[in-house]
Order: sequence, then structure tokens, then C-alpha cells
Amino acid sequence: MSDEEISSLIHEFDAIEEEAIRLLSNFKISLRDAGDGYVTFTPYEKMTSRRENQMARFDVSLPRKFLPHLRDQLHSGIVPHSSLRGIVAPAAGYVEMILQDPRLSSSGTVRLRRATVSSETTCRHIEEGVRIPTLKREDHVHTDLHIPGNETTCLEISPASPACYTLTSYGRYAPREGNRWGAFGLTVKVYLESDKPDRMEKAAGEIVSSLLYELDVRNAIRFHIDRWISERGDRRILQRRAATSAIRFPEISIKPEMATLFGFAASAIDNPPLAFLSYYQILEHNLASAVKRQALRKIRKELSDPLFNGSNRDDLLRIFMIGERSTHMSEAAQLRTLIDECVRPEALADFFTADEHLSHFGKKGPIAGVETVNPSNPQVSLASQVADRVYGIRNRIVHAKDDPRFGEAPPLLPEGPEADALWPDIMLARLLATEVILDGHAGT
Repeated sequence: MSDEEISSLIHEFDAIEEEAIRLLSNFKISLRDAGDGYVTFTPYEKMTSRRENQMARFDVSLPRKFLPHLRDQLHSGIVPHSSLRGIVAPAAGYVEMILQDPRLSSSGTVRLRRATVSSETTCRHIEEGVRIPTLKREDHVHTDLHIPGNETTCLEISPASPACYTLTSYGRYAPREGNRWGAFGLTVKVYLESDKPDRMEKAAGEIVSSLLYELDVRNAIRFHIDRWISERGDRRILQRRAATSAIRFPEISIKPEMATLFGFAASAIDNPPLAFLSYYQILEHNLASAVKRQALRKIRKELSDPLFNGSNRDDLLRIFMIGERSTHMSEAAQLRTLIDECVRPEALADFFTADEHLSHFGKKGPIAGVETVNPSNPQVSLASQVADRVYGIRNRIVHAKDDPRFGEAPPLLPEGPEADALWPDIMLARLLATEVILDGHAGT
């Protein structure tokens, strides 16, 4: 619609509806359209900044009858959650976050509809009728579980509130024929004492983490909390330019298990650490053969030396020590050997020369507790720097140790800012995996 048409539409709204639209503009959300019983807005910026590369841009449609509730929520003061898809309402005393079914099915939602609340304790939210408004349809069976905690804290699993839906949706629930609406999704709401948003986020996060754990263990109901789309990391790096459009009969022989790991890594887009580990497993599979190959080459060189004397103890001891060192080599040292043996130096150099994310690997990069990579470092080879970084990230993913010694580099969890920022390292691990596979084929 044109700006004039939108302006004329606004005049058709009453004062409360106009205020809701005006308050939404504080979040850079504007009216896009209005029809019989619904209004359509542009999506919140955190729901669009990276998604435009993956799917068409959608608008967010909302039943018009909920505009007064939306206005009340916005008027009381809400702020977007700092990292998760949700909102924080400091004055009203609640945090609301989107619940996602990890299996992309409705099984969790169906189980929740059949669930009951174990505690018969009531609370002031029910007694005083101060619960958060939700997008409920009269002709739709929905989940509505209010779970009392203590005097100040309660949990609720129910349809999204108008404000949370408007800020966290990218418009998948559009008005349907006959003005019938689909479900608006579930959120978990944590009622807390009013406080600063960051403290409320922390307190709500701890409670919801425990709730999701018990739902899984006690009730076989699996959900997770989703993050803002704009903060999931720039996955455009995965959109690699094709080397050629010509498809050939395969000329590189690869073991089925290696092909499975390689393919799985590309499909694990929603779990970056798992994608990284899949590529790392290809490297891990080839560590021993690379070390043996290096040791055999050194032994062969010693034996080929015209000055080698098979009766000389020192000459024999040198050969023995080559085998001994290869047997007791640490995994970090084995990885350095693998990269030295199998990865072409020019392939590494090209990666860091052409890569637009070079700052990612520097001292100010987003991944803490791992080695940096500086292609211009004259003291340490690029291969060794890469090996140490890759091994450090592997350790942060695998070693979830509650030990003060690992305080500077805590576990790299499947979800969070570091996982979202891991994609350049994943592409580096992918390059190493392809080089190792190529080396294995060339050596056959």
C-alpha cells in the first residue's frame, strides 16, 4: 500500500488503536495493511536482518480486536530480550520467550494440551486476574498452563501475547480464507518482581532452563528457547560459489562414513558446534595415518643415508626414537602433523587472503579461549596456528568440565553468541576436511 493509503487507514482506527500503531513505531515497526478484522505490520528488524537471504520477507498479521491489548502492553513499557526471541516488561514484572519444538512437529504442543498442573496452589495472578493477555482463538484448542511457584514468581505456558507475537514473528501466520486464523505459537511467561531488564532476563533464564529440563525428563515434552534471527550468525558464508555447473561421474573415491560426516556437517545448520565437530571427525579419522606416514618417511630417510650404520647403537636409536615419538604424540601434535602432511599451504593462504572474515580469527574475534590466526606471523607457521585453533575449539565443544582450570574458556554451548559466530571456523574446518580427503585419494 502507498503512504497515502496507509495514512487514510489510520484515520479509520479509534484512539486506542492509533496509539498502539504509534507505539509500535518506536520499534521501527510500521503499519503495512488493514482489512476486515486484521492489521498487518512490517516485521521487527531482529527478525529480518539475516533471513532475507533464506526466504522471502513476510509481514506480521494480527487480529484487529487485539490492538487494545497490544496498546496496553506497549504503554506499560516493554523492551526486546537482549538475545532471545522474546520481550521483557520491567514495570509489569514479566519475561516472555518463544517456545520452539526442536522436532518441527506438533507432538510437544499436543502433550502440553493434555498436561495438568501438579500444584493446586493458587496465586495472585489468577486471583486478581492480572495474567498477561494472549492471542487465543475461540474455535481453537490451545494450551493454557499457569504454574504457581512462590509468592512472587510463577510460570505460564500459553499462546503468545500480542506484543511478543508482533515483535518475534516473521509473519508465517497470515489471515486465512473466511478470516480464520492459525495458531500463534506458544510462549513461556515468567512472572517476576519488577527489576532491571538484565536481572529479570537472568532470573527468568535460570527458571526456564530448569523447566525445559524437567519437561523433557518428567513429561517427555521437548521444547527449546529460540534466539533472534539476526543474532544466529551470518550463514551466508555457506553459500559458496559453485566451481562448475557440469556434473561428472565421481572421480574421487571417498569412504561412505567420511561422506556421511561431510554431508551431515552441512545439514547441521541449527547446531554450529555439531557441524564443526562433524568436519573435525574427518580430520580425527586420518590423524594416525598421517603420523605413521610422516614417521615412515623419516625412517626411510635415515635408512637411505649413506652414512647409516646398522651396527651403530646411535644410528639405531635415532630410528627407534622416530617410532617412539609418533606413538606417544598428543592429539594436538597429531593434528599439526596432519595439516602439515595433507593440507596444501597455498590452500590455507588462499582461504585467509580471500576471506572477508579475517578479523574473526584475530585477537578481537568472537571466539574466546582459542588461538588466533595471523597469516603474517613470522614466528609460527600458518598450518600450526590453524591446527592449534581448530583443536582449541574442538576442546571447548567436547570438554564441558566444571573445573576452575577451564574458567578462561568455558564450554562452547550449542546455542549462544559464540555458537552463532562460529561459521568462519566451520568453513575453515570444512576446507581442512576436503584437503585431507583429497590427499587420501591422491595417495591411493
